[in-house]
Amino acid sequence: MNMKTNTATQLLLAACAGVLSCPGAWGSTTVCQDQSYYLKTACPHPLSLAGPTDDRVYLRFQTGWASKYECEGLDLWDGSLCMFVPEIQYKEWVGKIWYGVSTDHRNHAELKYRLDYIKELGNWTVMPWYEHSFVFPGDKGIPRPGLKTTYHFSDRWFGGTDLYWQYNNHTFRGYYAVFAGLHEEIADCVRVDAVVRYGYNGGYVGPVVHHGSNALDYNLSFTFRATSRLTVELFTNYSQALTVVKQRDLGDDFYYGINLKYTF
Repeated sequence: MNMKTNTATQLLLAACAGVLSCPGAWGSTTVCQDQSYYLKTACPHPLSLAGPTDDRVYLRFQTGWASKYECEGLDLWDGSLCMFVPEIQYKEWVGKIWYGVSTDHRNHAELKYRLDYIKELGNWTVMPWYEHSFVFPGDKGIPRPGLKTTYHFSDRWFGGTDLYWQYNNHTFRGYYAVFAGLHEEIADCVRVDAVVRYGYNGGYVGPVVHHGSNALDYNLSFTFRATSRLTVELFTNYSQALTVVKQRDLGDDFYYGINLKYTF
């Protein structure tokens, strides 16, 4: 199977227009007073910034750019990526449509429909999710369920697991990750997040990569609340190849990007 078809989902990568669950306060000013939550997907990029879970419906739009489209320790498109994500949230439910296109290869694109359910249970944040992904050209679509759990040790420190599968050729194939990190507000409306993430391939990435340790990702991001509606994020990531990826002389990739999110 083509490596691109085996990618995990949802990346937030930002500004080409021209689901770690980790809570944190934005500050005490009127612009920054709402608490926000990062919901990252299988890949180490924030895909959703969910707001308060009250009775109103939240509509958001994201756009982004990244120097590489990387998941599970692999550079999938051998080039940069633009993405566009309309998103809707009502209480604990978040739905989105993710469309990403290669800026270097015209025939590389991916479309994902995704639904998250976010539940806070004491110090835990639990997020089961489901997405259906189509890689163009010529992909019939792949279903992917997943479960992310995050434990908040304090207002700064967190850790958790990120488990997801894809159903292909009548078989579920999984990818299993654990992560730990911290977030810190370094100024009014400015937050830094640092996350380390280990991933194990249980057949999800195959056949290019065998079962075993895939990658260790080091992610650093700076998020700015520009206005009460606009959020800007700058991020960088180094993906260190581990056993099964290194054996194929793949991985060890550095990439970076920018994300924009607007809440209507």
